[in-house]
Amino acid sequence: MRSHRRLARVVKRKRPRKGHAAHLAPTLLLAALATGSVAAAVRAALEPGPWQRVLATREGEVGKKTSTGLVIQPDSLFVALPHPMALHKHVEIRYGTLTVVAQVLDVGPWNTDDAYWKTSTRPASERAHGKYRVPSNHAGIDLSDAVYAALGLPDNDVVAWRFVHKGYLVLPWL
Repeated sequence: MRSHRRLARVVKRKRPRKGHAAHLAPTLLLAALATGSVAAAVRAALEPGPWQRVLATREGEVGKKTSTGLVIQPDSLFVALPHPMALHKHVEIRYGTLTVVAQVLDVGPWNTDDAYWKTSTRPASERAHGKYRVPSNHAGIDLSDAVYAALGLPDNDVVAWRFVHKGYLVLPWL
């Protein structure tokens, strides 16, 4: 009986006292886990999206307005993707060894409701489906004149593009 009481006293002494830091351990553990989760979420948000390989065409339309109200100038750096959810996001476009980062400031080509990058499908224009008319080509991205020239495209051709975060730094190919 005595040994049982002695054990009980020892256990009582080992319990944290009020105001003692030991009772904070679960809270600190949760805070550390939450911080780790937030850091992982931020890191994931800064990771570029998957590459899309589609036909690119030159938008042209100098002097006209984009969906965002930009009056297109010959030196305007922007692209158009066929869904409004892409507006104001940044994309990295590659052609050969050249790379440009530009903002999505217009909706098109051919469609305004084709977020093919979200559904892991090919652009609707490749299936000859257009929202307002039948597409005359299979373009999945339109490039402004300045982007088209910066990439050195001689004519409409396949490019690779992906979403990147604002301020994304393009690293050289090694």
